[in-house]
Amino acid sequence: MILLLGLGIIGSRSADQILAAGFALKTWNRTPPDNRPDYVSDPCAAAAEANVIVSYLRDEVAVREVFERIQPSMHAGQTFINHSTVDPATTNWLAQQCQRLDCGFLDAPFTGSRDAAAEGNLSYYVAGSSQLLEQHRQLLEATSKNILYLGEAPAATIVKITTNLVTASAIQALTEALEISRRHGIDPRAWHEAAKINGCYAGVHAMKIPSLIENDFTPHFSAENMAKDTLYASQLADAVGIRADGNLNTWTRLFEAEMRDASEDFSATIRQHQSNDLDLEEQIETSCARIRVTGKDAQRYLNGQISNDIALTEHGKRINACLLNAKGQLEAFIQIHREGEDFIVEGPYDSQEDILQRLSKYLIADEVELINESEEDFAFSLQPHETSRILNGIPKWPNELFEGILPPEAGLEQTAISYTKGCYTGQEVISRMKRAGKTNRQLIKLSLDKPLVPTNSKLMIGELEAGWITSVASHVSHGEIALGYRFRKFEEVQEFEVASPHSAKIIAKATLRKP
Repeated sequence: MILLLGLGIIGSRSADQILAAGFALKTWNRTPPDNRPDYVSDPCAAAAEANVIVSYLRDEVAVREVFERIQPSMHAGQTFINHSTVDPATTNWLAQQCQRLDCGFLDAPFTGSRDAAAEGNLSYYVAGSSQLLEQHRQLLEATSKNILYLGEAPAATIVKITTNLVTASAIQALTEALEISRRHGIDPRAWHEAAKINGCYAGVHAMKIPSLIENDFTPHFSAENMAKDTLYASQLADAVGIRADGNLNTWTRLFEAEMRDASEDFSATIRQHQSNDLDLEEQIETSCARIRVTGKDAQRYLNGQISNDIALTEHGKRINACLLNAKGQLEAFIQIHREGEDFIVEGPYDSQEDILQRLSKYLIADEVELINESEEDFAFSLQPHETSRILNGIPKWPNELFEGILPPEAGLEQTAISYTKGCYTGQEVISRMKRAGKTNRQLIKLSLDKPLVPTNSKLMIGELEAGWITSVASHVSHGEIALGYRFRKFEEVQEFEVASPHSAKIIAKATLRKP
C-alpha cells in the first residue's frame, strides 16, 4: 500500500494518477479534502501499514513535522520517497532518519506544474540508491514522463532548487520585458511572436505569456512555493561563496507577490508594476536639459517666447510653459525657475539642442546669453509619479506632449498657459482656440478591462479610428488605467474597443474615466 502525504496542487493530482495505475493508495493532508475516499484521518496508522510513503508536502517545516509524527509507526523495509522541494539539510536529515530506521530513502523532487501533474507528466530528479530507484520505478512512472538519476542525495534537491532559480528568474525578466515593451507601444502578443523565433524563448514563456495577457494567476506553481525555492537557492549560494544577486532580486519580487496573495501563480510578480501610490510627485534620479538664460534682457525676452507668465517664477516657484511655433503648435514643453537674476529652462535631456535652437531663433538684438548646462550625469529631482500622473490625467513629453500638438488639446490651459500676459509666439492661435472652445482632439483618462494593453493602441468605434492610447499603468485600486486622445468627431463617446497598434485585432475595451 502507498501512503501519499500532501494533497496540494501537485499531490492531489499525482494521487489520482497513482490510483489510475492500479496501486492501492491512502492519502493524508493536514486540511481534510472534500470527496476523497482514499483519505485517512490518522497518518500514523496508515504509515504503519504502508510499504511506500511519498511526500508532496510544502516545505522543510512541514516535511520534518509530519515525518517526526509518523516516525514511531515506520518500520524496517519501508521506503520513504520525498517529492517535496526542501533544503539540502532537510534532505540529508531524512536520509539519516531513514537509515536509522532501516528504511529506504529516495530524494526525488519533481519539475512540472498543475497540468503536468494532472496528466501524469511530471519529471523527477532522483538521488539515492539506484537499486531502490529500480524497485520503485513503476510507481514513479505512474506520475511522470521523465526520471533522471543523479547519484547520491542531496544531488536531486540541489538540481531542483537551481533549475527553479532559472525558471523564476526567467519569469521575472519576462514580466519586466513585457511591461517595458508595452509602455513603448509594443503589443505583448506581437512580442510573444518575436520571442518564439529568438534564442531567449523557453517552455515556461509559452506557458505564462497567454495567462499574463488574460490577467490569469490561477496557480500552476504558487508564489509562496517559488519564493521558498529561490530562498533555498540563495542559501545554497551563500554556502559556497557565490554572489547570486539576480536571484536575490527575484526572491524579493516573489516575496512581495507572496505577501499580496501567496496562493497566486508565481507569475504574479508582474503585479510589482502596479502602484497604490497616490502622491503626485516622487524624488527620482533623472537627467535633463538645462539651459541658463542670463543677461539684462533675459526676463523680457524669455517672457516673449513662452506661453506662461515668467513673473510667476518669483519666490522660487517652478512653472510649466510651452515653446510654440507661429501656428500655436508645441515645439517643446519646459519648466522654468530662477537662480538669482538668471532663469533656468529645463526639459527632456534629448531635447536640449532643440530647446536651445528654439530659444536662439528669435534672439537678435537682445542682451541675452544662452548657456547649455545640460549634463548626462544623473541628479535627483521631483517628477510626477508615473501611475499617479496617469491617474490624474497629467500629460508628459513625449507621450501626450509632442511636436505639433496644440496645448489646449492636451489640457494645458490651467498649468502652462497665461491668457493675461503680453504677446508670445503662437499666442494668437491659442487665444482663438480659447474663444472657440473647440479642439480637434482631446486628452482623456481611460479605464481598460485587460492588462498589458500597449501604448499606441487604437481606440475604435466599429471600423472607425476614434483616437489612440498614449500612456498606460496598473493601479492596485483602479486597475488598468490609461491616457489617450479622442478625436473631436467622437467627443460624446465614452466606450471604445481597443485595437492592437500592430494589427486590427481587438485586444481590450476602454471606458472614459470621470475627471
